[in-house]
Amino acid sequence: MIGELLVVVYILLAVVLGIGVFTKTLSWLAETDRVVFPPSRVSILGWGLVAFVSALVLEFSIIYPFWGSSAMLLLLAIAVGPIEEGSKLLPYLLSKNGDEMSRWYITLRASLVFGLMEAVLYFLVLLSRGNLIGGLLRTIVAMYHVAWTAVALEDALKGSLLRGYLRASLLHGLYDAPVLLLYFSGGFAGLLALGGIWAVVYLYRSLDEAFGFAVRYRTKLLERRTNAEGMGGSWESNEGEKTGEGFSSWP
Repeated sequence: MIGELLVVVYILLAVVLGIGVFTKTLSWLAETDRVVFPPSRVSILGWGLVAFVSALVLEFSIIYPFWGSSAMLLLLAIAVGPIEEGSKLLPYLLSKNGDEMSRWYITLRASLVFGLMEAVLYFLVLLSRGNLIGGLLRTIVAMYHVAWTAVALEDALKGSLLRGYLRASLLHGLYDAPVLLLYFSGGFAGLLALGGIWAVVYLYRSLDEAFGFAVRYRTKLLERRTNAEGMGGSWESNEGEKTGEGFSSWP
């Protein structure tokens, strides 16, 4: 009973903070439009679709042999974070569109497409079962996908995409696990709910720095490029950009 109560508390907190994540992320997305020249919407939609389909195929491949069993939910709880966060980083790894910040922009916007596609899918499923409120709430928290990707890309810009991927995967996994495992084991789900509470609070508090670092990073690159061109020289990024040297706001 205590486990189930903890899961309920966690869900309520995730929804409340989800609204905060939604508004923060929406504001930062508008801010990034000022510092990064937007690539084509077709490219963003295409990569969002690639990420979504890739995650769907991989997840289905893993859970299909255990369909309808408790093991299916356990496997999904373990795999959902690494699979979906990895799929959303495909544009950053594979896109040939522009420089690093262009790939950052495409990846972030593609994660929004991913989140909206997933939200629509869940909304239709929940609506078909008569759960309109659940469907609407699932739509509100779609921005979590953008937030997880922003956290991963912050580390990528600092020189460690692997660290960012692992961090985002952990946060995503802890977010989903309490609900997925509620019917598997109420007590275990309650324990994971404590981890889920930590994950959503951590994400909410990390969001401003994840986006803020990217904006400062891009602004610094533009300043250095402008200065180099003004002196008649060529410009190219160096390792100092990656490690954050010269950033007064570096933590």
